[in-house]
Amino acid sequence: MRRLLVLALFFLGGSNHASAQPLDAIDNLFQWVRDLGGEINMEVRTNPSGVRGIFATKKVVETGYLASIPASAILNTGSLNDSFAVPTLTVLRELKDPHSRFKPYVDMWPKPDGLLNSCNLPEKYIGMWKSAHWEKNQKDWLYYLTALHEVRAGMLCTSDSSILSILSILLIAAHTQYTIEEMVGNATVTLDDLKYCCAISSTRYVSTARRRRLLMAPIFDLANHERECLHTISSYETADFLHVVAGEDVEEGQEICYSYGSLRDDYAVAHYGFLPALEDPPRLALVDHWQFDPESPYSHDDPPSEEPFEGTPEEMAAELARLRDIYTKLVKTPDTLPPTPKGQDYMYDLLKALEARRLNALSYEITRLSNVLEVKRDL
Repeated sequence: MRRLLVLALFFLGGSNHASAQPLDAIDNLFQWVRDLGGEINMEVRTNPSGVRGIFATKKVVETGYLASIPASAILNTGSLNDSFAVPTLTVLRELKDPHSRFKPYVDMWPKPDGLLNSCNLPEKYIGMWKSAHWEKNQKDWLYYLTALHEVRAGMLCTSDSSILSILSILLIAAHTQYTIEEMVGNATVTLDDLKYCCAISSTRYVSTARRRRLLMAPIFDLANHERECLHTISSYETADFLHVVAGEDVEEGQEICYSYGSLRDDYAVAHYGFLPALEDPPRLALVDHWQFDPESPYSHDDPPSEEPFEGTPEEMAAELARLRDIYTKLVKTPDTLPPTPKGQDYMYDLLKALEARRLNALSYEITRLSNVLEVKRDL
């Protein structure tokens, strides 16, 4: 079994923001899972790169269990067929409930200032994507979450909305399975609360192939991403446990990885808030790949091909022209924010790093195709 699941953590270049969580919260989480009947053959430590991760506490052979998370510790946030609001409001319910049975898990979630993706990225960064697709993606999330917040049990809270906006909000409300009041009563809920809960749910749930539920499971979501990692998670169709399964023999003290899928750099930043490790040769961004279709939803089960583009000389020439055009437009697109000293603005640094990676991958592929066609590189 390779990739039946989708999840993410927030880290840049391997820097996991779980490291911001206090050690006592980690200890409480592990003890809570064990008290519920779980088994954990892992512990949280810092790797040689200074990044917090999870490490095996004993030798585990291939197909053995690195951890077994009981069903009672798993937060079911809805169906794959539900609207975006269901997992968002499910997380909101646990966040607002001081007596939540998931409190040890909630306490381990990154804080609002330690987690960013398209759900809660400030509007000022929209133009820094330098991609019509990703700019629209962020705007869409802002629109949907604002609409959800504007609806109060079917009533609009705004008095100055246009007729079109009101109709759009009511249309979204009609397709929302739950309202805020139904999930958290009369608790005060801000738009920032919804953005945060959307970011938590969208970066931490897993989905099984046949049961088709969005499940948030503790412990294994502390694992750092490696694209080719062999460790998997059991299918959890009707079982009492979700097992973290060793995909190879693991020695005591070895760091446990997990693959979030064949993440392209831009997709990872937009959906999960991190840049994967650099790869050689560089991989084109999702929006720059020849198989990218903005009208077709991305699927982790059917990612773009990893094989270099091949075709007739005419097809390869057309692809070369397409990539040159993307490269030129990207270089000529100005920043929408003023320069910021490195280290002062995480998201600015992240988006500039993404831009540099896009240009590097485009340059590499343009050079490759130029060599094959025996034409000038012309960049």
